Amino acid sequence: LIDYNAYISIMNITVGCYHEQFRKVSELSRNITHILNILVNKTYYDKRLRPNYGGRTVDVGITMHVSSISAVSEVEMDYTLDFYLRQNWMDPRLNIKRLGAKEELTVGWEYTKDIWVPDTFFPNEKKSYMHTATTHNSFLRIKGSGEVLTSQRLTVTASCPMLLHLFPLDSQECTLEIESYGYSDADIRLFWLKGFQSVTFDAEIRKLPTLTCHLTFSRNLSFYWVQIYQPALMVVMISWVSFWISRESAPARVTLGIMTVLTMTTLMTTTNGQLPKVSYVKAVDIYLGFCYVMVFCALIEYAFVTYKDKRKNQQKIEDAFAKVAQEDAQMSAGPSLLTPLNRLPPPMHETSPNPWQLCSTSCQLNTNEELPCECDKLTSTTSLNASTWMHPVDPFAIPQSTTTIPKYPRFQRHSLNSFKKLSTKKFRNHHCCSSSDIDKYARIIFPSIFLVFNLLYWSILLKHSGRL
Repeated sequence: LIDYNAYISIMNITVGCYHEQFRKVSELSRNITHILNILVNKTYYDKRLRPNYGGRTVDVGITMHVSSISAVSEVEMDYTLDFYLRQNWMDPRLNIKRLGAKEELTVGWEYTKDIWVPDTFFPNEKKSYMHTATTHNSFLRIKGSGEVLTSQRLTVTASCPMLLHLFPLDSQECTLEIESYGYSDADIRLFWLKGFQSVTFDAEIRKLPTLTCHLTFSRNLSFYWVQIYQPALMVVMISWVSFWISRESAPARVTLGIMTVLTMTTLMTTTNGQLPKVSYVKAVDIYLGFCYVMVFCALIEYAFVTYKDKRKNQQKIEDAFAKVAQEDAQMSAGPSLLTPLNRLPPPMHETSPNPWQLCSTSCQLNTNEELPCECDKLTSTTSLNASTWMHPVDPFAIPQSTTTIPKYPRFQRHSLNSFKKLSTKKFRNHHCCSSSDIDKYARIIFPSIFLVFNLLYWSILLKHSGRL
């Protein structure tokens, strides 16, 4: 029974304390509400008139805390800024000390509808809005002496004329202008409240209760595979078709190579135009860049094949010259390979070395050899008089258009063995890898390199993305 009475007494005391505290809170709330109502009483407060109306100007100090710069557009010549705008001014009519209030009152933004606020705006803005999630992102504070502080979170897209002469190594200076819409300098003076420190990017603010929600987004690869990766893959494979086209079909191979290069260029430009401009290399940039290198190398491969064919033809002509000089050396150094009936007598006059004569003579003296010159297109440049011959010549052994074998000083310095080595060496070096072999190797090397790259690319990418 004693314990029960003690418990009842304690409960009565506790309830009495809570009741007294609640009564004080209610009384304070009624007092604050009463003070706020008195401050904006229309009897002596007119929100249509600025403070000190008809007297000195109202000094409005402004500070900004930039939260982020979300976008800078060279095309639209503008930028988007997310920041907190704070305005500070004195309104003697809102002196709360004379009403017995505490040093500072923090009230909702709705109270600004009943008091005078500066009509600041941004002249160079294109569009702007005030954040309202989950409520109006703003507050109002009234200090004891009548000092008023407002804070708003705004997102403004402002114009920024840019000079792009040095693009992409240019630097742009953009401005955000703040003015009073209706008042002149005689009524309102805007100034940076803290001088050069009035605009901050990472200023420390008071710690507030905060809940942080981390969201992880996984991008769907199928869309980008169809729109980017698959077209790039097909373009690279199409560029390999040129390896199966005859190297004599220059228009077909050149057109195919140029079209694949231009297609890859268009694909890269379109892809980068849809993505944000960043200062680092993206994974898609690596893939598209490698595909571009592959199609470009396929075009260069045909240029190399064409050059190889040209060098091959030149080498055949040089081999023909060496063969003719070899025959000349044989005639000078030892027994002639010609029979007595068709041996050519020394000419009465010497003619200057002529490649056409060399080629013509080589065609006639080496009927069993496959030489590159076209004997049917060559004509004799020197005719011989019948009186110059010391022995009769069989007309079936030597054609009538045959001329003297010219002396070629360049090859006369070499022996028979030297000419054999020279001709064999050039022929071996030239035909170690023919143009047709290059196409055959390219049919294997290009797909193999691209296959290895894809295996490495996708394995590394999937591993780093956590999908493997």
